[in-house]
Amino acid sequence: MSEAVRIAGTAHARGEACAPCCANCRYRAEDRHSLEQSIPGLAVFSSGFGASVADSRLCRLHDQLVSPDDACAQFEPIPHH
Repeated sequence: MSEAVRIAGTAHARGEACAPCCANCRYRAEDRHSLEQSIPGLAVFSSGFGASVADSRLCRLHDQLVSPDDACAQFEPIPHH
C-alpha cells in the first residue's frame, strides 16, 4: 500500500502555481465583483460575497462557477506580462 507524501518547499509551491487548474487559467475571472455583474441580484443574498462563494470564481469560457482546484481540457495559462 502506498502512502501519500506531502512535499514542502519552494519547488513544490512553484509546481502548484503552474499546475493546469482553474486557479491558473486565463479564463477564470479573478475579480469577485464580476460574479454580481454576471448574476444580477446576487449581492442581495448575504452569501453572494460570503463563505458560500469562498474562492470560487466565474469561468468566462464556460460561464459557470469554478473552484481553484477545478480543471478542464480548455485550460490556458494566465499570460505573464
